[in-house]
Amino acid sequence: MSDGYSFSFADARARSYCYASGGRALVPGVAGAVDVEITGDGPFEVHGVEVGAMDLEPLGDAVMLGSDQRREWVCRARGKAPGGAMIDGYGTVALGPTGLGGTALRRDLWVCVDEDLAFLASAERRHARDGHGDEKLAVIVARGSPLEPSAIADPRLSTSYGADGQVLRAGLELWEGEDAGERERSRALRLAGEAVASGELERTSVAFMVWRHAGREGIGCYAIERAG
Repeated sequence: MSDGYSFSFADARARSYCYASGGRALVPGVAGAVDVEITGDGPFEVHGVEVGAMDLEPLGDAVMLGSDQRREWVCRARGKAPGGAMIDGYGTVALGPTGLGGTALRRDLWVCVDEDLAFLASAERRHARDGHGDEKLAVIVARGSPLEPSAIADPRLSTSYGADGQVLRAGLELWEGEDAGERERSRALRLAGEAVASGELERTSVAFMVWRHAGREGIGCYAIERAG
């Protein structure tokens, strides 16, 4: 496998969403996959006829996520949509091996509440017969300005699907303490997300979601990639 960039961004106010991998992008409301280009090494520049012109400015250093140890940046997304609407949202850029390798299924999601609070998650199933309980789930919370990552000791991810298999809702319950004593002194971080746009890009199902956490609202993207 070769390394490559993938990225996504979302702005619920402007109703602008994009998920891209391998130079092809899903833009809800546009039929089929469209061409897109990303350049730079942070800030990143995105260009595409159906995507518009976008700057993705990292809010901190890259974190390592997933068994393939891809590097992922949480970014502020600013630019102009094809229709002229100004976009001011959030997104991520990932650099790592393209494809799943020996993994049968991978679920990746990110949530940005604001510039100083974000969450990244990756869940992998090694075999097609594996179930939810067999997944290897890793979650990182990033706080501060610039964002500083911290691994979640005991993460839990739940997902509800529609009849078409698309993600409708999701929830995260995140325990930062590693032992019972730490948990008694702390409280779980809880997030609830609801899809506002969705679609398919090759073997990847994508849902753009509005998330709620501790009375605050954020935006994010939930992608599920399956092996052929």
